[in-house]
This record gives sequence, structure tokens and C-alpha cells, in this order.
Amino acid sequence: MPKQSVVRPAIPWAAILASAAFPFISFAAPEAAAPAAPIGVWRGTSTCTDRVAAPACHDEAVVYEFTAGAQAGKVLWKADKVVDGERRNMGELDLAYDKDDACWKAEFSSPRVGIVWCLKFDGAHMTGTGRNLPGKQIVRKIDVRKD
Repeated sequence: MPKQSVVRPAIPWAAILASAAFPFISFAAPEAAAPAAPIGVWRGTSTCTDRVAAPACHDEAVVYEFTAGAQAGKVLWKADKVVDGERRNMGELDLAYDKDDACWKAEFSSPRVGIVWCLKFDGAHMTGTGRNLPGKQIVRKIDVRKD
């Protein structure tokens, strides 16, 4: 009488034993880390794109300084405009990387205006937008280069 062979599915014993012995180990794919931060000094322009939504907007020559933020994953953005050859401080914001929009993002609100900034950089070139709140109209475009 011929012998019958039994085919058994391969059992990943190593994975079963590892998960039982080390339950805190995750076998899920790691999340993508934020790209490198835009640390340094950047110069260029911030131009108005919708004077109906932002009638008080003025085109500006700008100097931006980005440094490591006080918290991990944050970047401090110091923004200056250049008027008559001199830098005038416009303020500081903390940026955090937004994976959904693939940009460094910050929100600014005051009694006069609300705006969401989204900055993307590729090497020594950065572009970005400022969107009005709550309407989300793009009211500014940023185009700067790293010193």
C-alpha cells in the first residue's frame, strides 16, 4: 500500500514565540518620520494673491529664520519684512510638520486676521501659502531661498 503524504501549512513558529515572549514588540510598519526641518536663514518674497479676501495685504521682501523649537518636532519661525533696507520683525510662530498636507504648518490668529501657513522646502528653495481663516482662500504665496 502506497504511503500518503500529508501537506501541512508552514507555521511561523518564530513569530508566534517572539510575540508571546515579547508582547511589546510591534511588527507593524513604522510611521514615516518628518523630513528634515528648514533650519537656517531664508530670503525672498511674500506676495499677495487675493486682495478681495485680504484687502490690507502688501507684497513684501522677507527674511525668515528657522531654529529648532522648544519641543521635539517643532521649529521656531522668526519672520521679518524688509522696509527701506531694514528688517522689521513681524513675529514668531511654532511650526510642526503636517503629514496630511506634507508641509511645515502653523496657525496665526489675532483680532484682525486668522491665517494658516503651509511651508514646503526642497533643498535650498522654499515655497508656501497663507490661507485666510475661516474661508481658506490663499491670500499669500511665499518664495524664499536659503542663505
